[in-house]
Amino acid sequence: MKLQYFELDRPYVENRQRIEELMDSATLTYEEARVEDYRQNWKDLRREFVYKSKCMTSMVERLFKPVVTKDCWKIIVECVDTISNPAIMNLLGAYTVQVLFDFSSYETLSPLDQKKMLLEALLKGVKRVFQELSIPCSLIEDVRSEIEKNDYENSWEWKRKKIHSTTYSIQVEHQLDKVDLFWKIEHKDKTIHQLIQSCPPHEMDYGAKLGKLEAKGNFLYLLDKQNEIVSKISVSE
Repeated sequence: MKLQYFELDRPYVENRQRIEELMDSATLTYEEARVEDYRQNWKDLRREFVYKSKCMTSMVERLFKPVVTKDCWKIIVECVDTISNPAIMNLLGAYTVQVLFDFSSYETLSPLDQKKMLLEALLKGVKRVFQELSIPCSLIEDVRSEIEKNDYENSWEWKRKKIHSTTYSIQVEHQLDKVDLFWKIEHKDKTIHQLIQSCPPHEMDYGAKLGKLEAKGNFLYLLDKQNEIVSKISVSE
């Protein structure tokens, strides 16, 4: 089994007062009211945090060289105000660990400092799991160094194709709140960036747009996973 996936999460925290109010107002059982409280008051918070944190977790995944382990393919770091479970849990190869995270401070930070805080929380949890599994922490520290060297900018070239004397590539720029897909056109001494579209910052969303590059006639097409056209660009000289 190869460890190659990392995730930050914001697990649900029960609010007993809200749950009891829901039980009284809607005649629900405790568990039904708990589910409703999650839906009304937590689901969107959790989704926003997970999506924003993808900016850093996807960069870690891209730079981290997969490690062969006995039973771990993913590490989930739960960011919490209070540690409710100090143990490292293993559910079907997904190791989960909790770390303290100050959400109030996080919300006031600049995008760059938010990235730094997210990465720090991830690495803190990952190192705990690495120690448990006897994986050298230097492997994740090397990733941190590379991210710092890139000024926390998660951008990369997905694919490129040279046609005549011009090179065309798809550039992916992953921010906290979105992912921008660009055509990058390099011709002699000139480079042009042309925005294709902006997507939600989760690989399930932007990843579906990245199927293949296909040249046909005087055009180069970006096709999605379903072979539908996402964008096309003229390649005539």
